[in-house]
Amino acid sequence: MKEKKAGKDSGRLLHADRRLEDGKSAGDKSVGRRHANGKHAVRVSKFLQVTVLAAGVLGMSAASQSMTKISEKEQPLWQVWSAEECDAGLTVETVGENLILQKKAKLTADSEEGKDFRAMYAGDGNHTDETLRWSSENDWENNDHWLMADFGEPVSIGAVRIYWERTNAKSYALEYSQDKENWQQASVFEEAPEQKEQQIVLNEPVEARYFRLHVTDVLKEESDLSLYYQNVSVQELEVYGQLEDCFVVETPVIEAGSRRTLELPTVPEPYSISFGGADYDVLVNMDGKITDTIADTQVELGFILEKDGEMQELPGIQTKIPASERVEVDREREEVPEALSAVTLPEGFTAMEWKPGGASTGAAHSDWTTRFIRVVYRDEELERTAQLFATELSGQLLQDVSVEKLADTEKPAEGDIALNFRKAVGDGKEWTQTLGNEGYELNLEAESPGVISISARTKRGVRWGCVALGQLWEKSEGQLPAGVLRDYPAWSVRGFGIDVGRRPVSLELLYRIAEELSKHQMNTLQIHLNDNQIISQSDYDGTKEGARQLYAGFRLESDVRNKAGQSITSQDLYYSKEEFAQFIEDAAVMGVEVVPEIDTPAHSLALTKVFPKLGLSGDPESVDQLDLSNPAAQKLAETIWSEYLTESDTFSGTGTVHIGMDEYFGNQKAFVDYMKALSDYVAEAAPEKTIRMWGSLSKTGQDYSGLSRKIQLQVWDTDWTDPQEMYDAGFSVINSLSSSLYLIPGGGYDRLDLDFLEKKWQPNVFETQERTWELPRWSSRMLGACYMLWNDYASQDGNEITEDGLFERFAEPLDILARKLWK
Repeated sequence: MKEKKAGKDSGRLLHADRRLEDGKSAGDKSVGRRHANGKHAVRVSKFLQVTVLAAGVLGMSAASQSMTKISEKEQPLWQVWSAEECDAGLTVETVGENLILQKKAKLTADSEEGKDFRAMYAGDGNHTDETLRWSSENDWENNDHWLMADFGEPVSIGAVRIYWERTNAKSYALEYSQDKENWQQASVFEEAPEQKEQQIVLNEPVEARYFRLHVTDVLKEESDLSLYYQNVSVQELEVYGQLEDCFVVETPVIEAGSRRTLELPTVPEPYSISFGGADYDVLVNMDGKITDTIADTQVELGFILEKDGEMQELPGIQTKIPASERVEVDREREEVPEALSAVTLPEGFTAMEWKPGGASTGAAHSDWTTRFIRVVYRDEELERTAQLFATELSGQLLQDVSVEKLADTEKPAEGDIALNFRKAVGDGKEWTQTLGNEGYELNLEAESPGVISISARTKRGVRWGCVALGQLWEKSEGQLPAGVLRDYPAWSVRGFGIDVGRRPVSLELLYRIAEELSKHQMNTLQIHLNDNQIISQSDYDGTKEGARQLYAGFRLESDVRNKAGQSITSQDLYYSKEEFAQFIEDAAVMGVEVVPEIDTPAHSLALTKVFPKLGLSGDPESVDQLDLSNPAAQKLAETIWSEYLTESDTFSGTGTVHIGMDEYFGNQKAFVDYMKALSDYVAEAAPEKTIRMWGSLSKTGQDYSGLSRKIQLQVWDTDWTDPQEMYDAGFSVINSLSSSLYLIPGGGYDRLDLDFLEKKWQPNVFETQERTWELPRWSSRMLGACYMLWNDYASQDGNEITEDGLFERFAEPLDILARKLWK
C-alpha cells in the first residue's frame, strides 16, 4: 500500500477511515451531472491540455467585500457545452470563450471564509482542484451570499455553468445589473442543485456589466453536515455569451459486406470531425477500416471535433456492425432456418460473435464426453500452449488427453482440438486483421465433423481460446454447440499486482496466482519487488538509525553491494535471477505478462539500509527515500535496472517494466527530473519494452512536459494524479484507484467491496467521495485496470495471515473484475 503521511496528507487516512465506518467503498456515493432542467449533461474531455495561468490579486478591502482581478488566461476559443444522445446520434451544443476569463473581468464576493478561499479562485479556469475555490463566511445568522463578476463593460450573457463544491444552496438566483445597484433576475431556483456541475441556459440572453450568483438560503440538514457548514462554496463559475452552435452528429450506419471503411459523420462548417477510436479496436482500427464479422456486433465509436485549431472529444456513439455475410432467410416465413435457430450458446457463456451451424451432418450439438480427445498443433511455438491445455483438459474431463504435432500435410482427425495461428486475410497489409492481439476464433465442428479448431494471431490469443473452450465445455456439460464463435477483450490491461517487498511471498504462490489469472483471461501480474514498513506507522525509537532497522525487502537476487560487501538482496526470501526469468517465461505460456516493479525513489529502505548516505537526511520518516540531490542515487537506480535489462536475461521475457515513482516527499522538481532521467535510461537500455509507473505528476506541481508520452501511468490516488489531467496531457492511463481496487489483508482494505464492483465499478471510471472522473471507453489510451494487494500487515486479530489467506483475498473479486475487463 502507498504510504500515508501525517499532516497535510492525512486526508488519505480519513478517506480510508470513511470506508471502514460506512462498511463500503468510497465509490458508493455516485457523482453525476445534470442540466438545470433535469436533463443529463455529458462531460466532454479536452483533447488538448489547456494551460491555466495563475490569477493575480489587486488587493483586499478592509470590509467583508473583496475585489480581485483575473488575469487573462489561455483558454479554448470555443468548447463543447453539451453532447447528449438523441435518436439520430449526438446533439452537440457549443459555446465561445468564458467571459470571466477575459482580461477585463473582475470577481467580487460578499464575504470569504479566508485567504485560501477567495472569490478569484472561482474564476481561475480550474474547476477540478478543490483547493482553488471560493467559500463565503460560515455564518449561521446570515445565509445571504453572492459571487459577482464585473466585466468592465456591458456584455451579452446567455449560458452559465456552476461547479458547486457543496450543493447546499437551497434558494438562489442568477442576477444582472448595469450599475451594481438595480438588479434583475435572469433565473431563479427554489431547490438545491441535484449535482455539483450545473448547466443553465437562459430563456433569453441578457445585456449587463455585472452578473452574480446570489444565494439567499442554504440547507440545514444533519445527514449531509450542511447544518454545521452554512457557507456557500463554488469551485468555478463560467459565463458565456450564448450557445453558439447546435447540430447533430449522426450515428454512422455500417452496411454488410467485406473490406468496409467507416464513413465519418458530417458536421457544419467551420467544424471538422475525425475518428478517435473504438472500444473494440479489433472491429474498427484507427484508419477506420472495419474487420469482417461473422455476426452482428455492437461497438462504441469516438469522434473528435475541430475548429480554429482547437480539438475536443465527443462522448462515444454506439452503433451496430452487421455480419459481413447476411444469413439467407425464407422471405415468405421471414425466419432463420430451424437448424440454425436451434443452436445457441449455453447460459452463462457469451462471445462477441457467434455464427451457429454445423458441418454436413447438420447437427446442432455434439457429445464430446465419450470421445478420445487429442490436442494437436503444427507450429512449434504452440507446443507449450498445447501441453498446458492438454493437462488442464485431462483434469477437467478425468481422462488422458494426448498432445501431438501434426505434419504440414496432415489433417486433424475426429476428436482433435487443433491449435493454429490465424493466417492473414487477403494481402494482410491493407486491411485490419481480425481478432487483434488477444482475440480468438473457435470453430466447433462447423467445417469438419468431430474437429474443433482454435485460431488466433498470437500465442496469447490461442491460450484465451483454450480457456474459453474449457469454460464452454463446463457450461454445456460436454454437449458442445456447432458453429463458429469469435471473442476479444475490450481492455488491453487486465491485471492484478502483489507487494512481495513488505513480506516474504513464495514463488509457489506467484505461480498459483498466475494460473488463476490465466483461467480468467487476465493478462497482467505486477510484482512489486521492493518495499519496507511504513515508517510513520511503525514502532521505533524515533531516530534515523532506528528507522533504518525497520523491515525492508528486495526480493530479486542482485549483485549490487556496498563497499562492506552488504547486498541489497533480502536474505529471508529472494528469487534468483534464473528462477524469476523462468517464472516470466512460464507465465507467458499461460497468457500472463509478469510486470516486474522496482520502486524508487521512495519505498527504498532496502537500498538506503545498504547505502545510508544516499537516503534523505533530516526527518527519520524519510530515510526510505533517495536523496535525489546526490548524483550517486540516480547512478544506483540505473545500475540496478542495468543488471536485469542488459547484464542478464532476467527481464527478457516480459514486454513491460514498472519503475515505481510514487509518494516521494523530497524536492519535487528533482523528483520529476529523476523520472525523466530514469525512464529515458530504461527506454534506451530496453527500447522494445513498455515503461509503466505510478501516477504522481499532479501533486508535484512541476513541469512534466519533457516526459515521454509512451509511459503508462497507473492511477492509484486522484490527489497524486488527476486522471483527466494525465489523459488530456497525452498519457495512457491504468485504473488502480485505492478506494475500489486496493487490498490490504488485516488492514482497512481487507476485502474488496464485491457489491460495488458488481453493480457500479467500470474500468474507465475513477470514483471517489469527492468527485467522479470518466475517461472515454473508446480511447486507446484508457488501457484498463489492475487491482493491488499490499502486505502492510503480517497478522489479523493476532493470527498470521497465511499465503492461503492472501490467495483467498485475491481470488474473491477476480471473477467480477475479469468479466468487466474483458467486456
